[in-house]
Amino acid sequence: MNSRNITMKIPKKILMATGGSALLLASSMITHFEGLRFKPYFDGGGILSVCYGHTGNDIERNRTYTQKDCDKWLDDDLRAVKRYVDPLVKVNINTLTQAALYSFAYNVGVGNFAKSTLLKKLN
Repeated sequence: MNSRNITMKIPKKILMATGGSALLLASSMITHFEGLRFKPYFDGGGILSVCYGHTGNDIERNRTYTQKDCDKWLDDDLRAVKRYVDPLVKVNINTLTQAALYSFAYNVGVGNFAKSTLLKKLN
């Protein structure tokens, strides 16, 4: 999918609000397209998740999380995704493509991103 097709699916107000930063844009994409759940749940793969799809041993199964908790996790998780994804991308890409890759890696996991056909074809 080229960046033009992606742009058409992202509301203009999201693109305007991000000012072009890949992390901010990825965060806006995730919060727009992902569901937000304050109570932990098991996702389609049977993984305990909460908020915008956060996973990990730090989730307390019987706790109800706040918007602040969810925003912090999303920020921390996306920064970790960026640190992992950036060295794997060997070609120059624009900000929108970079944001889409962060969003994709966030959703499928960085390990799956590293061995994905998407990354192979991109590089």
